[in-house]
Amino acid sequence: MIANPSRRLSQVKKTVSRLILLISVLALAFTAMAQAQENHTANNNPLALLLQSKGILSPDEVAMVSQASSPEEADARLAQLLVEKGLISQQEYTATVEPVNTHLPGPHFLNAVLHPWSSAQSSSTMSGTPAEPAIIPAVAPVRVLPIDLPKQGGLIPDLRLGSGANLKLYGFFKASSIKDSASSGGPTFGDQDWPLPMLIGGDTGPTSDPSFHLKARSTRAGAFFEWVPRHSDFTITARVEADFEGDYTDVSNRNISSVRSSQFDLRLAYMRLDHKLGTLPWFAEFGQDWSLMSSSLPSLFETTGLGVAMGSLYERIPQFKTGVQFHTGSLKIQPEFAIVLPVAGGSGLTEDQRTRFGDRAGSDSDQPGVESRIVFQFPLSHNWRGVAPAQLIVSGHHARMNEIIPHAAQAPTSVTCTVLPCTISLFTSATTPDLGFTTSTAILNATNNVTCAAGSCTLEQLFPVGTQVGNPQNVWTTELQLPTPWVTWVTKFYKGDDLRFFFGGQLNDVWSNLATNGLFEVGSGVSESGRSILFGCSGGTTTGQPAATVNCQGTPVQSAILQPVGGIGGFTELSFPLSRIFHADPEGHNAGWVVHMQYGTDRAKASDARAAGQNGLARTDLDTVSLTYKMNNWVSFVNETSYIVTHAATANSKLFAGHLVTQAHDWRQEFGPIFTF
Repeated sequence: MIANPSRRLSQVKKTVSRLILLISVLALAFTAMAQAQENHTANNNPLALLLQSKGILSPDEVAMVSQASSPEEADARLAQLLVEKGLISQQEYTATVEPVNTHLPGPHFLNAVLHPWSSAQSSSTMSGTPAEPAIIPAVAPVRVLPIDLPKQGGLIPDLRLGSGANLKLYGFFKASSIKDSASSGGPTFGDQDWPLPMLIGGDTGPTSDPSFHLKARSTRAGAFFEWVPRHSDFTITARVEADFEGDYTDVSNRNISSVRSSQFDLRLAYMRLDHKLGTLPWFAEFGQDWSLMSSSLPSLFETTGLGVAMGSLYERIPQFKTGVQFHTGSLKIQPEFAIVLPVAGGSGLTEDQRTRFGDRAGSDSDQPGVESRIVFQFPLSHNWRGVAPAQLIVSGHHARMNEIIPHAAQAPTSVTCTVLPCTISLFTSATTPDLGFTTSTAILNATNNVTCAAGSCTLEQLFPVGTQVGNPQNVWTTELQLPTPWVTWVTKFYKGDDLRFFFGGQLNDVWSNLATNGLFEVGSGVSESGRSILFGCSGGTTTGQPAATVNCQGTPVQSAILQPVGGIGGFTELSFPLSRIFHADPEGHNAGWVVHMQYGTDRAKASDARAAGQNGLARTDLDTVSLTYKMNNWVSFVNETSYIVTHAATANSKLFAGHLVTQAHDWRQEFGPIFTF
């Protein structure tokens, strides 16, 4: 039966109307979704967008942050991403983040980490639970050798180089005014603007030689590098750092003003590879970095001489280093091993030798120095916010030095003057020291398998091809760093010998020890590095012999033992975060007050110091109190007061202010700003 045409037409009209209505609804829905997506994109987290522009976050990661249901959740997701990428360490995460209802960080975590001197907002989470306010962080120890592992892609770069490397710059501008009540003395050390032990340079003249200085050469600049290789699990990083603490210029357009024209000078330059051996983090580093015995340093404002011969013990040194890291709970254990350039730090090199190659006694030993350390890192409390983890560190160093005395006779020390004025020099040229053996003593009956035509020999004849002698260099340290919310305690103890290169042992190094082998002195020789070394024989006597003649009575002539001067020392430091202790407003102007109190001491074995015949110092103590005001993340002001006292190894043996004294002291006041970048 055929339907009524009019009824059929009516049904078709109704169906078409319904389709039009459905299409309209769908169109409105898609329009609303597009508008919502547009609004959501426009409201993306600005920090996430910035990190995407720098290649730190991928578009998918930014989308994940943007899809959060609230700004608080977006901040939490972004914080978690930064933790995973290594931009924020787990210790910072644990110490700073206070979870809110979930295991995700609170909404103001980024503000607390990136701007530690500011506070969190007073807003609440979506659940209505108040967010934890930001806190002023505790004082973090100075750690030039941290053990936090770099993560691939973890560097936020300032520049992207054409090679594919990412580059981040850092550094500071620093100026300081210095007032000393006394100087370390003499024409060389008497007017320098950084502290050395008192009495080290000689007579200060009729007064203690007080002085005033202004300087800006501590200004420092450096750069971190990172390469992110495709399809590789290696993390590749590097670092270079320099300052203006180098030598002063000696050119015509600077000679008059050389006191303000110091030169740019290398501090650090190394490359590093990080990988995993299974699940075990492993690294290898190549270049110049801090010695493994430099883990703990005092928070001194004066960095030109950071407690030199006053208990700091540190050095930067070329090295190849490797290490692994073990985890057990919140405990990290990192053993490290390095081969390093062996350095004696001797003072006998001429200016020409220092300019050409520097110290040589270490490299002449034909073997590397070795260093090792083990670091235990752990939080003292998981409930403390803004507190760095503690560290316990043990380290050691061994190297060997070798002194070469060539076959040569020293130039005569007595000269007959025919023309006045008469210049007498112990050098055969302006740049080469008078190397070789003394020949002023006639040596009889020495069994060195050498026959001398005259029946007596000189040292030059007894050692026809020259000779060599060496000494060990051994040091060990133990260090402890305990940060708390109220005080940070850092302490270090070291012991060793030949500590001059590491700025210890009162800057003594080694001496010629004839007594241990019972040798009677017959003369001396000067090595290639300018060190004078005594020689003797056990049966030596001058009884019944002509002047300047020694009878060895059938015993051989040999060099003295090169005896390193022993030394011990260390420092202890208490740092108080005053603003945190007194509950200052983290957003206020009083959020950055810190006081440091430090005592350091460096001591040489007095008997060695006397026998060495070098600077004759036995001990220097440093007491320092410094007050720091951190105005914001970029500007700080420091006022540092120090008391330095030095003791000589022999009573009344040093000239100071025109009198023979056993000790001398200096009150030192230093003030200035630091602008960081």
